Amino acid sequence: MIVFGVTANVSISRLFLGGIVPGLLMGVSIAIAWWWIARREQAEVAPRASGKERLVALREAGWALMLPVIVLVGLRFGVFTPTEAAVVAAVYAFFVATVVYRQLSLRQLYDAMARSAVTTALVMFLVAAATVAAWLITVADIPNAMIALLKPLMDSPTLLLIAIMVLIFAVGTAMDMTPTILIMAPILMPLVK
Repeated sequence: MIVFGVTANVSISRLFLGGIVPGLLMGVSIAIAWWWIARREQAEVAPRASGKERLVALREAGWALMLPVIVLVGLRFGVFTPTEAAVVAAVYAFFVATVVYRQLSLRQLYDAMARSAVTTALVMFLVAAATVAAWLITVADIPNAMIALLKPLMDSPTLLLIAIMVLIFAVGTAMDMTPTILIMAPILMPLVK
């Protein structure tokens, strides 16, 4: 959402808030699918926890469960921006893992930071390559050609949405999500607007 928001010049806070309901729907869908599979396969059911055990587990997980609450409340009430929310979440998670739960050693922290640096470098390489491709697409005036190509579908928002989804699906089968967003957003946003 952050990459799309920056690329398409859309409010990232609104994207986050708009993603809550689809996220909940996906979570409920996954829960229903697993419930159905477990019933069909007749999976062995773990013994049910008592009320006291549940309260103990909730109390032990309380610090971790506060993270999404802090981020969502902070974003909703304008306490911090999405970028600041990421920093607050990282610092809070570091504090909880090292001080409260004491499950993160210095060696594990070093390993996590090294893996994070490698992943970030890979993503940044993809972003750099996609930015060059997006610039070439803009210079070649492909957005206007795409608008002219899809102009007959502009009277029907449903057909236009289907055409865009087919295009994104086709591009997404060959490219990673970040380059797809960086390349397709500048092409499709004028069309959508």
